[in-house]
Amino acid sequence: MDTNKIIKLFTNGHIVFEDIITKRLECTYGIQLVQKGKSRFDTRHNNSNLDWMVNKELGWGGSMKDDYPYRWDITSDASVVCYRSNFVEYTFFDLIELSKEEQENIIKEKEKAEIEASERARIVGILTKVLIHQMMPFSKVHTGFLEINYGIHLKQTQRGMHMNMRYKPRYGNVNWVANQVLCWGSNTGWDITTDGKIACCRINYDDYVNFEIEVLTQEQIEEYKVKEQVVPDDSFKKLQVLKKMLEADLISSKEYAIKKEELLKLYN
Repeated sequence: MDTNKIIKLFTNGHIVFEDIITKRLECTYGIQLVQKGKSRFDTRHNNSNLDWMVNKELGWGGSMKDDYPYRWDITSDASVVCYRSNFVEYTFFDLIELSKEEQENIIKEKEKAEIEASERARIVGILTKVLIHQMMPFSKVHTGFLEINYGIHLKQTQRGMHMNMRYKPRYGNVNWVANQVLCWGSNTGWDITTDGKIACCRINYDDYVNFEIEVLTQEQIEEYKVKEQVVPDDSFKKLQVLKKMLEADLISSKEYAIKKEELLKLYN
């Protein structure tokens, strides 16, 4: 990219600090900023012997933004960049121009990360409903229910008392969807992290389980169907037995309806 064009990106307000995080600089312009240091003072002239293009006080946002519109400055050869983030912090970067191959690799990595993030968001939506709102019983974890119906596998990583658990809502630096004390007993308490990677289940008063949330391929889903799903004959036989129990007055109509619904949910 032409040096003058790079300079204009930073002096015309086309670049924001978030562009570093989102990889917009690499993907759109083929340049990369590598942080080289921070200072509580304006040390631009100590960081380069070359001329700085703005070469006057930089803004730091807030009410003084209009008086000092430039938050970036860049050297005349576009090799060093300075950003003022607040009243007392200046960050300095080396500017690197990427090759076409390097740029394309970063674009591919970003696209891959965006696809994964989208998939994780989908998983969060599903598990928020099934685990947190509907309180799926712990007994269904190993039945193939999540794998077959949603393509999700919960891989158990830890089980123990609350004080020993690595992941638990309302503790640590991990963000949780519900972020509340988990229930236990007749209702299974669940929560999942907002990135869709970790699940925590509370079974009894001080019996917790951590899971890694894995997204299955279609091939893995089919394997679960073969391994876990009950064949139709089995479900039909159990429904027949249940009906005979009703006819023989061994169970009530209410019990029959409940059991029938449970069987249909399990096998469909």
